[in-house]
Amino acid sequence: MAKSTKSSDCTGTGSLPSFLPGWAPGALWGIALGTVAAGLVVWVPRLVERTAAAPLPSPVRVVLKDEPRWLPKDERSAIERSVVKSIAASPFDRDGLAAARDAVARSGWMTSVAQVRRSDVDEVIVEGTWAVPFALVCDGDGEHLVDTRGRLLPRSYPAGKGPRLLRIKGVAASRPAEFGGTWKSDEVSAALAMIASVIDRPWRWQIAAVDMSGWSSDGLLRLRSDRGCAIVWGCAPGKESAAEVPAMQKVAALQAAFDRTGHIDGGAREALDLRGDVIVGH
Repeated sequence: MAKSTKSSDCTGTGSLPSFLPGWAPGALWGIALGTVAAGLVVWVPRLVERTAAAPLPSPVRVVLKDEPRWLPKDERSAIERSVVKSIAASPFDRDGLAAARDAVARSGWMTSVAQVRRSDVDEVIVEGTWAVPFALVCDGDGEHLVDTRGRLLPRSYPAGKGPRLLRIKGVAASRPAEFGGTWKSDEVSAALAMIASVIDRPWRWQIAAVDMSGWSSDGLLRLRSDRGCAIVWGCAPGKESAAEVPAMQKVAALQAAFDRTGHIDGGAREALDLRGDVIVGH
């Protein structure tokens, strides 16, 4: 029987046809890899472009790191909306995060915004230093919340309707035009320094207001007690004249009057002067 000339290899792994030269396999692989590379050059940018254009998963969660408990719910919602509106619909977009950072800064509730970053494609974290509400500056338009630095916070109230904070009245300088701004004069900062010196005293609520109406003419702070007594405090703490006792001595005088009579005015009906060693009242 004649031997068959057909190959007995049924696996399909036989050698290449004998008519192909020896360099052919390498050339074929090179062509294949080149085709794949060319495809990637076109396909990858399109993939990134489609990803960038794809909408973010809804809803996007905005995390306000170290969010204070006192932050009003409507203000928190406003910050969240500003962040979501600012970020671009892409996890690769740094411009959107920068815009979100600026939007948070404009809200006025933070003294500084460290960063706005993505922790995931559907979560954005806001980090920074929160303002601390400290007092109310009162004018013809109502009572305006300020922080410890005298920055205007985005919260105002009708006269007498603000939270239980000490009030500053009689400020001559105009209110800042933007949240986070400060008064251009030193009236508010002087009043805040005075408030800081008594903030831990239980009798501070007997101070109806810090009266700055005479500041521009004589440079003196005055307190109005809840019984109508005008208490002359004097210069801002740390800026006393040579003839004036320091702030801590004035606080001690108010404490002594409170301990003796139960009220900071010490029984004075009209006025009390704290500037000298001898307290004068009438």
